[in-house]
Amino acid sequence: MAFAAAAVFTAVAAGCSADGTGPDAPPPPSATGRAPSPGACPESGVRITLGDTEAALGQRALSVFLDNCGARPFEVSGYPDVAVLDAGREELDVTVRLGTDAVDGGRARSTFVLRPGQRARSGVLWRNTVTRADVAATNGAYLRVAPGRGAAAQTVAPHDGPLDLGNTDAVEVTPWVPEGA
Repeated sequence: MAFAAAAVFTAVAAGCSADGTGPDAPPPPSATGRAPSPGACPESGVRITLGDTEAALGQRALSVFLDNCGARPFEVSGYPDVAVLDAGREELDVTVRLGTDAVDGGRARSTFVLRPGQRARSGVLWRNTVTRADVAATNGAYLRVAPGRGAAAQTVAPHDGPLDLGNTDAVEVTPWVPEGA
């Protein structure tokens, strides 16, 4: 199972399709919804966007991007602060785990500076597992993501469907890394 999670995250982090090659390779970022959202840059100078949800063997992985759309450098450190929200934008009772060896290979948190126009990425991973018929499955409609604890959060919706958590009620988050790292 750890291998499957790592394989899905690797494919997401690399921006690849399930097999990472050939005709299934994704189109350029501007056609996949991974490009920064149009409109004014938030006051913070950074914008949160989501990539495509990748799925394999009940595992799900969603890329989270942090784009410096401002005019000043922005320091990034550790993990994004993530909460899963329902369709009414209320926070769900979901456990958020910050990285594991199975998810991010034990990658150390780092601190780096995003210059204007640069991008960082993280990942949110979960398992669509239903183990009890008497417990309702959880579906998250939105993520509330802040670049780090105490930073201004932005609410974003996956463009390709909900976070179908089953009844695991948990997600795992990988640390921020500079795009291309």
